[in-house]
Amino acid sequence: MPTPANGKGLQKMNNSRLLLRHLLTLALTLVVTVVVVFGIYLAFAAYKSPPRAGNGISIPDDEALRFAQIANNGEHIVNNTRREVGDGIYRRDAHAKTHGCVAASFTVKDLHDVRFQQGVFSEPNKSYKAWIRFSSGDFGVHNDWAPDARGMGIKLLGVEGKKLLEGEQNASTQDFLMINNPVFFIRTVEEYVTLTTYQGQNMKYAYFFPGWNPLNWQIREFRLGLGILKPPPPRNLLATRFYSMSAYRLGSGQFIKFSAKPAACKADGDVPSSWSGFGANTLSESLARQVKSGESCFDFMVQLQAPQKYMPVEDTTIEWKEKDSPFVPVARVTIRPQEVVGPKDAFCENLSFSPWHALPEHEPVGGLNRARKVVYQQVARYRRCSNGQFFGEPADDGSKRFTTEPCDASKPVPEVRSGEAELKSVTQR
Repeated sequence: MPTPANGKGLQKMNNSRLLLRHLLTLALTLVVTVVVVFGIYLAFAAYKSPPRAGNGISIPDDEALRFAQIANNGEHIVNNTRREVGDGIYRRDAHAKTHGCVAASFTVKDLHDVRFQQGVFSEPNKSYKAWIRFSSGDFGVHNDWAPDARGMGIKLLGVEGKKLLEGEQNASTQDFLMINNPVFFIRTVEEYVTLTTYQGQNMKYAYFFPGWNPLNWQIREFRLGLGILKPPPPRNLLATRFYSMSAYRLGSGQFIKFSAKPAACKADGDVPSSWSGFGANTLSESLARQVKSGESCFDFMVQLQAPQKYMPVEDTTIEWKEKDSPFVPVARVTIRPQEVVGPKDAFCENLSFSPWHALPEHEPVGGLNRARKVVYQQVARYRRCSNGQFFGEPADDGSKRFTTEPCDASKPVPEVRSGEAELKSVTQR
């Protein structure tokens, strides 16, 4: 039999165990509560609606002061990528990896709705020669199986009329820039400054997570960014739909977004398979293989802003819902069988795309587009002149030639002439 002393000892031990059990339960409950509350906070932050911007144009007073800083950050990014790749080439500050360039035709449909008969869409059945560049969105050059956005830039040739870009009004091109996602993750020019500052310092995720305090994290922006970084396997570029993300004018009194959607070239045809293959450069390899073997097509489509719906032009994080305003095909893009101009070709690498290579009827609108006007031109000049390549636009005849003298980083930028000017053959690097 236990003695009274032993009985008290056992009672104390049992009490200690019971207390420990209560403390562990309390601690576990506290941890679970913190995790649940933190999860609720993250979910709320990821899906909370940003302040409404309205459907019209609104320009902050200090916006233009930030453009030079973004352009300077862009040059830092160009230099960083050059050092990382190690081949001496100054690439773009975004969409640095080229998958290839292809010659194409851009044929306007017979549009019966007068709202669409603006700019390059004003003449039914008009066909333009074009160059298309396919790319990956990151500022570095990575394996195609790494999550990333994909880009499609269309450059129409022989487009008459004064253009919007200062110093390049005489160019005879019209550009349409797209990626494979309908929205971006940046709302304002101020946020774009922060993003490019971190990118220029090779701090890829610091914009989203600038420190340990969750209250400072950009959770919604991170969620949208993950939506842009498509997971592997990489999707065949000719089977990918692309979107403008940002808004543009179509004529003087309406705003639009545009999209390029893979289409069967013939009534009984099919769109290409989404599978691209294995390998670090499978996108360029599959693009070259498929373009060489057959014809590929896209429907170029326009989505009108519906004034009675929330379809802002100043906030590229808000998707314009197709149920509110469907995309309408306005042109057919046709890529006929050919040898792709590969990523190592100087002509393809030297092409410059800007939303401001545009007629006034297609004026880009919104803060990010206004920033792109300054930034894209300055970074394009910097990389092209640093590479000793031609500055300006390609010839109207669709040949691999430019209409300007080679650019020198220590001299003024050459005059940009129309694509019908005396042609200069592009040098090879």
